[in-house]
Amino acid sequence: MAPFWFIYRITLELLSGGPFNMAALWPLLGWMLGLLALRWALMAASHVLAHTGAFAIQHRLRLAMARRLGEVPLSFFAGRGSGSLRRTLNDDVNSLEGFYAHMLPDAVAAATVPLAALALLFATDWRLALAALVPLPLALLAQWWFMRRGAQKMRAWSALQKRIADQVGEFVRGVHVVKSFGLDARNFGELAAAVRGAVDWVSGYALESASGWVLFVGLLTANLVVVAPLGAWLHAQASLDLPTYVLFLLVAPAVLMPLLRLTFALGEQMHRGESLGRINEVLAAPTLADSAVAQVPDGTLDIEFADLRHRYGNRLALDGVSFTARAGQVTALVGPSGSGKSTLARLVARLYEFEAGTLRVGGVDVRAWPLDALLGRLGIVFQEVVLFDGTVRDNLRMARSNASDAAVEAAARAARAHDFILALPQGYDTPLGERGARLSGGERQRLSIARALLKDAPILLLDEATASVDAENEALIQQALDELRQGRTVLMIGHRLRTVMHADHIVVLDGGRVAAQGRHDELLRDCAVYQRLWRDHEQARHWSLSAPQEVQP
Repeated sequence: MAPFWFIYRITLELLSGGPFNMAALWPLLGWMLGLLALRWALMAASHVLAHTGAFAIQHRLRLAMARRLGEVPLSFFAGRGSGSLRRTLNDDVNSLEGFYAHMLPDAVAAATVPLAALALLFATDWRLALAALVPLPLALLAQWWFMRRGAQKMRAWSALQKRIADQVGEFVRGVHVVKSFGLDARNFGELAAAVRGAVDWVSGYALESASGWVLFVGLLTANLVVVAPLGAWLHAQASLDLPTYVLFLLVAPAVLMPLLRLTFALGEQMHRGESLGRINEVLAAPTLADSAVAQVPDGTLDIEFADLRHRYGNRLALDGVSFTARAGQVTALVGPSGSGKSTLARLVARLYEFEAGTLRVGGVDVRAWPLDALLGRLGIVFQEVVLFDGTVRDNLRMARSNASDAAVEAAARAARAHDFILALPQGYDTPLGERGARLSGGERQRLSIARALLKDAPILLLDEATASVDAENEALIQQALDELRQGRTVLMIGHRLRTVMHADHIVVLDGGRVAAQGRHDELLRDCAVYQRLWRDHEQARHWSLSAPQEVQP
């Protein structure tokens, strides 16, 4: 507002009616130009500082959420789609940049400039200053009409966006299935319904709010309609001088128009409240419980399960499971689908928190272990192999970042992956693409096994490690695992019983309970569940697909 004041002073000098005095005008012009230069300098500093602060906040938030997601149990992810979490980590955090770097400075200016303008106008002429405020009550009424039920509408819009994000992620993951049936996105019912719902919401919102918004904007920009004729009438009545009238024509719009930017900022913040809620949900997510006294045992690392219970929602997955996986032995878990085999392995790695019972590793409750120390002693190979968009060598060195090239190749040889790696275009330096898309399922599994071997951990968790390899490599990998088990605790989940029939100890699970345990010959003689599994397995080995015989007329 200060430059406008000096324009007013210059106009007073020019219209004073006395002799033209440049000596009095030069200081006023200097102050006006200097203040304009200062304004631009402060604006530049504001933009730089605001963006620096916004990016720093985004950086700290993403680090904090990444750390928290590494500390929460796997059950946290069970009720959330990957698209929803991606949206929180990316879109919701990105939205804060617009607020801190743009909206916050604009909102401060929009709140302070009208006050400064009003102070200047009231100091000059209180009558026109009041006239400049005449449209404000009507504009606020129009704003209320426009913003009514705004929070409820933003929640509905946020829910629609979350639904679309989840469905797009599911569609992309399953696009090969969609294409195999000759379908496209329009045939993917949930995604199509979510997109159509968003279109209908936007259309309805625009129709409902258009009249209130137009009225609000029109009133905030209309105070000159009151100030200009009133000022002209007062000037004609000789109760208002011309410089003051000019000042009001310049400054009066600054009383209400900045409130339009403030409305934008408030509306954006209402929408951003949903984003902040999702960010806070991640930051406040309960982490894995830790004991007050951390313990790391020495010596052998047996895994003891005692009366262990765990449920997924209302479904009881484990009901009083008790057995011990001894160090230096292979303990195999077998049973029908859904009997709790994979759940037990995930409880050892603390991907889930069990409901009741006791789980000890090395004689120490698993919750008393520091999480990093526990995971550092686990080599894990699950059925679902996760590879990252890097080279073969980068993916293997995730197990041990300082491993030498010789150690990497030795682990690959032991997992029978070395030969196919050398056949890749750049060998160990070949980029794998996202999720290892350039490899077959069996090749991805062998890389996962090599990664576990490279880690050289004292405990191995193997969830059907040979499920995706051919018969020849299955035998070779089994030999490598037999060599690896010395001095280690191996907990192996088997679906093909012939891969675990030579295990030192076999635990048969059925309906979340231990049906029996022992060696293969004992279970085949005494356990009805194991007998049924073995019979089904042997029958399945002889299945074949053949063309139907023609029926002779």
